[in-house]
Amino acid sequence: MIGCLCIHGFTGAPYEVEPLAQYLKQAADWNVQSVTLPGHGEELQLKGILYQEWMATAELELLSLYRTCDTIYLIGFSMGGMIASYLAAKYPVARLVLLSAAAKYVNPKQMMQDTRQMVKESLSGLIDTNPLYDRYRQLAKDSMQ
Repeated sequence: MIGCLCIHGFTGAPYEVEPLAQYLKQAADWNVQSVTLPGHGEELQLKGILYQEWMATAELELLSLYRTCDTIYLIGFSMGGMIASYLAAKYPVARLVLLSAAAKYVNPKQMMQDTRQMVKESLSGLIDTNPLYDRYRQLAKDSMQ
């Protein structure tokens, strides 16, 4: 059986992933679970709560799914995506779905292609027409103000 753990975002609750969880429950024969991270839910009580508690709570729910499921999917929304990524690096999961994960991803292959293109356009005098270069130049201007 497939087990699917849905993890909500910072200051949120399972309602953030509930429409997707409900759809998956109806459309597939999966064991779909959502978790409420400590300090979250209907009333926020984040004072004194450590991020390690969020990680541990999600991990315990994941381990619970492993008891009844042979295939695990993780879905994380926003900060829940970061927690899901952590869990996917620690445990074998078949699928990892990140919804608006709170991180920037770097693709080294794409970065090299972009850099090569900018160097080529720079040497040919066309660098000012490169939209990526223009974004970097604007970021540099903004950071100096």
